[in-house]
Amino acid sequence: MEELAGRSYIPKRYRISKSRTPVVDLLLKGIEDGGGRVVSSSFPAKRLAPILVGAEDGDNHRYGLLVYPFTTTRRATRNRPATEHRFQIRYGDPERVRHEPNPVGHDPAGVDITLVLAVDPETGIIVGLDPLVYAQLPMGISGYYRDTNAEAVRVTGWAWWAREKTRPRTAQGEAWDGLESMVGFRPDRLLDYARFEALATSLGFDTGLRAVQTQRAANQAGLATSLGFDTGLRLSLAEHFVDGTIGRHDLETLYGVSAATILDIIESNFRLGVAVRGSVAEHHLGNLLDGDPCIAGYETIDEDGMPDFRIWLGDGRELTIECKNALSETYKDGDAKVETQKTRDSGAGRKYAYDAFDIVAACMFSVTKRWTFKFKWARDLTPWTTDNTRIGAIQRIDDTWVDSLDDLLKREAPPHERHPGDS
Repeated sequence: MEELAGRSYIPKRYRISKSRTPVVDLLLKGIEDGGGRVVSSSFPAKRLAPILVGAEDGDNHRYGLLVYPFTTTRRATRNRPATEHRFQIRYGDPERVRHEPNPVGHDPAGVDITLVLAVDPETGIIVGLDPLVYAQLPMGISGYYRDTNAEAVRVTGWAWWAREKTRPRTAQGEAWDGLESMVGFRPDRLLDYARFEALATSLGFDTGLRAVQTQRAANQAGLATSLGFDTGLRLSLAEHFVDGTIGRHDLETLYGVSAATILDIIESNFRLGVAVRGSVAEHHLGNLLDGDPCIAGYETIDEDGMPDFRIWLGDGRELTIECKNALSETYKDGDAKVETQKTRDSGAGRKYAYDAFDIVAACMFSVTKRWTFKFKWARDLTPWTTDNTRIGAIQRIDDTWVDSLDDLLKREAPPHERHPGDS
C-alpha cells in the first residue's frame, strides 16, 4: 500500500504525463469559477494519479478530492458514430497494466471523495463516472457519450444519463456488464458534483463497519467489490442535485434519524427488507411501463388482494400485471425461479386463481443484479398440483418467458381465453 499526502488507503498510483496539465487546470479553475478556493493540489509537483485536491467552497466547507482524471476528445474515429465523444481508461502502457489489479482508492473514513472523471479541456465538459462501478479500472477500454449529452451539459450545466458498460477483454470483464450512470456538468459545478458523489457513494457502500472492512480487504487483494448504488437510483439522485444540494427527506425529519439509519433498519429486518425489495421492483417496473411505446397508459393499484398494475393498450385492451421478485436460488441447470403465491393467507388461499391477473412480471435483480424483467401470461403458468384451477407456487423462468411486454403481446390470443384449469 503506497502513500500519497498521508493517504495510506490508496492501493495504487500511476505516472501521468505533463500533457494532462490542461485537464487538471480545467478542474482547478472550475473550483474557483464556482466560488470555491483550491487549498492544495498534488499535481504537478507529483505527476501521479490519483490527484489529491484540497478545496474549500463559498461556505468555508472543506473537501478532499481523490481524482482519477481521463481525457475526452471529439475526433472522427473509423467505424464509430460521428456523434461520439470518446475517453479511454488509461494510465501508462495499457497492454502491461490491464492484466494487473487496478483498484480505485476509497477513503474508509468517508472524508475524502473519490472522483472518476472524463474531462474535455476543449469543450469544457466534465463527465463523472460511478467510482463504485469503476472500483477496478478496466485499463485500455474506451467510454463514450453523445453530442446530445454534451449539448444538454452545455445548455443546462448539469445532465445525467445511462449507457451500456463495455466489457473488458480480460479477466476483469467477468463482473463487468450492465448499465452505468454518467453525470455531465460544467467545470463550475465540480464541488456540486463532489457533494453529489459523497452522498451517492455513501449510499452505494453497505452501511457500517462491514463496508469498510470489505473495501479494505478488496484493496489489499487488488480486487473490485460488489458494492454499488443502483443505476436508476443514482440517476434519480442526480436529478435532485440540479440545484447543487438536496434537502432532508420528509421521513428523516419525521423519524428523527438519518437516511443511512433508515437503510440500516431495513437491512437488519428481514421481513421489512423483503417488503422494500418488492416495492423497489414495482418502482422499476413502473418506470419500464412509463417508457413502453406499446402501452397507452397505466396505473398502480395499491390495494390488498389486487394486482400491482393496470395497463391500457393502444387497441383498447385493459390488462393487469402482478410483479414478483425472482428468487436468488436457481435450478441446477441455471434457470431462475419465481414464487407466484400470495404472501398472506394460508393453504389454498395462498394460491392465485388464473383470473387474478393477466400477466406476471418477474424482476430478475436477485439473479442478475440488474433491474430487468421477464414476462409471461398468467394463463400459461404451471398449475398447482392439488387444484389445476389455481397457479402453482413456484414457476421456472425458462425460455417460455420473454424479455418485454411487446414480445409477450405478440404471442397468441388475448388472455382469459384459456388456462390449464379450463375444461
